[in-house]
Amino acid sequence: MLVEKLPIKKLFVFLIFILLLIAVFILKNSPTKLEKKNYEGVFFKRPFPLIIINPKKNLNKPTSFLILIENETNINSFISKLESKIGSMEGKLIKVSGKLLTLNETRFIEISDELEQIVIIDNPNTYPSEQTLGKKIDLIGNIINLKCITKNDFSKECFYENVDKGLIPALRIFRNKENIDYLLKIKDSEIINDYIKNNFQKTQKVFGDYYYQNGFNVINLDSISALK
Repeated sequence: MLVEKLPIKKLFVFLIFILLLIAVFILKNSPTKLEKKNYEGVFFKRPFPLIIINPKKNLNKPTSFLILIENETNINSFISKLESKIGSMEGKLIKVSGKLLTLNETRFIEISDELEQIVIIDNPNTYPSEQTLGKKIDLIGNIINLKCITKNDFSKECFYENVDKGLIPALRIFRNKENIDYLLKIKDSEIINDYIKNNFQKTQKVFGDYYYQNGFNVINLDSISALK
């Protein structure tokens, strides 16, 4: 056997090399969390609650991040509770305390669940929401739950668990050597229930109205069908 023929020193080096490969794989596939700090950006509820972070202070260019809330599962409920206290945040420049979270080309900001950590800093001004005209489209790819992607969890259990907790589904396609995500706006929950039950992780053909809104590709979903 190979192990028997290798001298002890070479075997030791070989084992170290394997352990390093495993460590690199784990690090590469772990969520990248930047340190928690204050961020300023414009808040919008569509297509899903997000913040376009102010480029002058935080990033080299305007970048949209979908919102996650610490210790909260229902983002919309949290936003409603917050707005009942400080007023409408739609199109407002706000300050939040949180961490940027990225993995597999996802963009999230996990913000504090302490209401006092979120403030409107430019109340008189309202920034316009960006949205292109819609057009019919059909694409082939894989349906993912972006919340599960942040955990590096591709299981049916994670996908199903988040259906009633603010699911953020997307169609992921591979084009020009990179992944491109299209957020899916779903009116009929039976479409997703049927997908999870009968066609989970199968390649899908998606039909709907495509538009670009506040930094994200979006499809108002009409239907999906699994490719044979």
